[in-house]
Order: sequence, then C-alpha cells, then structure tokens
Amino acid sequence: MKFGIFADSHIDFIHDGLSRVEKFYAAANEEKVDFYIQLGDFCSPCEEKLEIKKKAVEMVCAQPKKTYHVLGNHDNDHNSKSEVLRFIGQSAAYGSFDMDGVHFIYLDANYYREGEVEISYSYGNYKGASATADLPILPREELDWLRADLENAKYPSVIFSHQSLIESRAGIVNAEDFRKVIRTAPNGVLMCICGHEHVDRIEEREGVIYYCLNSMSYYWAGSAYTHSPYGPEVDAEFPLIKYVFPYKDPLYAIVEITDSEIIVTGRESEIVDIQPSEVNFKKEGLVDKVEAIIRSRRIRRKI
Repeated sequence: MKFGIFADSHIDFIHDGLSRVEKFYAAANEEKVDFYIQLGDFCSPCEEKLEIKKKAVEMVCAQPKKTYHVLGNHDNDHNSKSEVLRFIGQSAAYGSFDMDGVHFIYLDANYYREGEVEISYSYGNYKGASATADLPILPREELDWLRADLENAKYPSVIFSHQSLIESRAGIVNAEDFRKVIRTAPNGVLMCICGHEHVDRIEEREGVIYYCLNSMSYYWAGSAYTHSPYGPEVDAEFPLIKYVFPYKDPLYAIVEITDSEIIVTGRESEIVDIQPSEVNFKKEGLVDKVEAIIRSRRIRRKI
C-alpha cells in the first residue's frame, strides 16, 4: 500500500502555497496512493488570506482518496482547535484507521503543561506559556487513548504527529511517557513520522524508526536574516516570506509499505535567492545545514 505525505506547507505564509499543494496531489494521484496525510501547519481559518485557504480545503475535499490531517502549532495561532477542525472538515484532532495490514494513528501534541495543568493550544496561547512550562506534550488523556488503541490494534502501527515524539529541542517534552506506551503495543510500532522542524532526518530508537519530514515550502530563518527572495510586490502581500529560505519546488514524499520494507520516494529542490551558507546560518540544536530535500530511502521492516 502507498500513501502521499507532506508537512508544513504554510499556504498563508508563502505566495505559491496553493500551487505547491496542487502539485502534491497531482503526483500522489499519479502514484495511485491509498490515502494522503498532511502533518500540520497547513492553514488557520483566520481572515487573513482566507480565500486562498478556502480554495486549499476545497482542493483537499475534491481528491479521490481521503486526506487525514495532523494539527500543527501554527494551525492554532488564531483559532481554537474546534474551529480549525471544522474548517478542514475533520471530526477529531487524533484518531486511527487500518489500511492493508497496517494500523495508522494520528496524534495531537499541541498541548503544554503549567505545573500539573495541561492546556490545549488555542488562539496562540502557547506563545505566552511560562519559562518553566513543559511544551509541547502529549496530554495524559491522549496517552491513555493511545495505550488502549495500540492494545486493540490488529496490525503493526505507523504513528503520525506534527512535533517529534523523541527528545529534541522541538520535540515533545514527555517523550519517555510516549515510549512507555508504545513498548507495550502487542503488534509493535513500525515508524513514527513528524514534521515541524523543516528538516530531513531519520533515526532509530528501541527498534522504532523516527522520521522527520522536511517542509513542503521553506526553512524559517528569522528577522536576523531578512531578504527579498521574490521581490517587493510579493513581500508586501506575504510579509513573512522575507524571513525564510524558500524551496524552489514543493517537497513531499510517496511512502510504500511492503511485507519487507518501507520505501520513501522523496524530492529534491534548491533554495531560492540567498543561500544559508552565504550568511553563515545555523540554529544551535536544531539544524546545522538547511537543505531543500526529502531523501528517498529504503528501510527494512523489523516487524
């Protein structure tokens, strides 16, 4: 079976976001995938660029197979989760389904913890979390749901999330709580796939593959690296584009799961305008080298 996957399209941040998503669906349909999944930071239903976002959701709904949505942190910047879910046409922020001998799970790690209180992201509230807050986390209720879901799963599982489920500067703080849950899964976990970090990275922990999918659109540089990759007219309409290293072409992947391996067919592009190396760009603990690539890989199945 095959699925098409993309992450961090940020269609309201970048001028050609809609066409990037369109190219993904065209490629995925050519590959005759069984479903599509986007890993978050797709769009927020706020008024800004609303017509573009409505067109994106209409495009998603018009596809021949189902798209499953993972919520990203920026999807909740201007709205509540219930408003975001209603806009994209999905009933819940986390859930699961089976497809051709694999159990698929999508999670919502858009929570933070102040002391013992777990708080769901809403209207950008996570940006005001205290310096001692645990952010992001998988909340207790969702971990309990995950435990029960894995116990009842008939097949090995693949788990999707926006934030990484292992320790990193951008991953969930309670990663060990998550691992305790998946260790007990009777049929095991094949792979965990996330977005959020805008990098192409893969590693293994305790026999589980943790795969970070690069952004469809760009790497965030910040105001210290302001430039004008597409010119002043685009800057005026999409002001955040001045703070990114945009990828010339959309990045996405087709993933095929066979009895013996997981085959990732990725894409390579290039960075538009100023290259990160030209300005000695580096984010300590996050990325040493910005690359416009999702590498193709063949990963041997262990379960």
